[in-house]
Amino acid sequence: MRRFIISTFSSRRKPNHHRHLNAFSGSPTTVASDTLQIQVISREHIKPSSPTPQNLRYYKLSMFDQIEAPIYHPFMFFYLNPVKNENDNDNDKKKMSIDEIISYRSNRLKESLSETLTRMYPFAGKLGSELHIDCNDIGVYYIETRVDDRLDNVLRKPDNKLLKRLLPVVDSVPNQPLWGSYVSMVQVNFFNCGGVSITVQHNHKLADALSTMVFLNTWAAIARRDPNQVYPSFDSSEMFPQNPNVPSSPYVPLWYLTISPAYLKHGLFETKRFVFDALALRKLKAIASEHQRVSRVLAVLALLWKCVTTETHSKPSVLHMPVDIRQRFSPPLPDSSIGNIKSGALVRFDPDATSGNLEVASMASRLKTEIAAITSKSIEDLRRENAYVGFAEGLRNSMEMLTDFGTEYYLTSSLCNSGTREADFGWGKPVWCCTGNHLNEDIPIFTNRMILMDSCSGDGIEVWVTLEKQVMDAVKCNAELLSFASVDTSPL
Repeated sequence: MRRFIISTFSSRRKPNHHRHLNAFSGSPTTVASDTLQIQVISREHIKPSSPTPQNLRYYKLSMFDQIEAPIYHPFMFFYLNPVKNENDNDNDKKKMSIDEIISYRSNRLKESLSETLTRMYPFAGKLGSELHIDCNDIGVYYIETRVDDRLDNVLRKPDNKLLKRLLPVVDSVPNQPLWGSYVSMVQVNFFNCGGVSITVQHNHKLADALSTMVFLNTWAAIARRDPNQVYPSFDSSEMFPQNPNVPSSPYVPLWYLTISPAYLKHGLFETKRFVFDALALRKLKAIASEHQRVSRVLAVLALLWKCVTTETHSKPSVLHMPVDIRQRFSPPLPDSSIGNIKSGALVRFDPDATSGNLEVASMASRLKTEIAAITSKSIEDLRRENAYVGFAEGLRNSMEMLTDFGTEYYLTSSLCNSGTREADFGWGKPVWCCTGNHLNEDIPIFTNRMILMDSCSGDGIEVWVTLEKQVMDAVKCNAELLSFASVDTSPL
């Protein structure tokens, strides 16, 4: 039986075939910032179009999943309103107004999401414990808004405070699940020009960044009725069975406190977006490949690592980079595999040591060497009996690297080549994608972060960097960095 949810306080007329289930009660709210208003039109639960079978209702998390903190990583996708309407290929139909376009797209998004959740059922559940997802079909927490501005105006100079308001936040509603219960949350923001921004965030206990892209691109393919669809795989928990002896997320807050000298900062910090175009990347990659050939991602990371190390008076530092291991299996896993299927490369740089060469090529080479150590054999070793013993010991050893007040810790992540620009819901590919991790500049947490994404042009890279403000003040003026990158340029 197909089930869709339309909020009871949506201002648009609701199609008769939609059932109003589990909708939140209340009236539309308006939040104003200067002259811009964002009106919440509806808050809903979008459920799977078909109930999840009983034998799939208890989803075990993998060994990798269980060590992740139950936090959310939002990703934002922006779509301009195309000149062509969805019904242009039907000459007998009139052109749709902006309100009709928004209504049409709203219904398509909800119906296709409902179908997607039947295929990706754990995303419609809730976090049942540190070790499992309760696939109870509670649905995705779904917010829809109207933004009183044109999308191109917003994208000319993206403002972090405005972007933050496009992220889904659960209101405190009596008798409704708490924030941490939802596996998935979505906010769809319609601009008065017909442009759309879609924010998707999943609980990190289930999904890494690539899993989020699989979810989004599956949803988009269903929305545009693409016959060539990829079906997700949920085999990671069988490949890496969970083990109660491995530290899980109750250990994570202690872990954060342990590394607080290097990771959690106090005081002001700032986020900037550094954009590298294709020509700059070619030049930088050539410089970074002096010792061994490296990717453009490693070239960018090496340059940024050098710059921040220079501006922190050459203090020792540790750079952490998650590594997707789907393609490191033998044979490789499909890219559609869901879960935290990743390992981590930790590289320590000590400028006072004999190997402390503060040059881009040297630092890029060290990064590549550490990543190359994550082989199919080392991954297979994690699947052996009692492998959790070595896994847990490796976690502890990694943490010991991060407990020194005199060491800086940098957490990096790359979404380049992960399909962030491919999600076409039927009205074109996104003109810009960004992460929402860096938008809260009021809380001194998650500093020293670098997230790389494909630029809007598709052949460049943009990096969201968060640092202590006094460090960022120097880094954003670094001559070597500015010879390759521009700062906070318009995505358009």
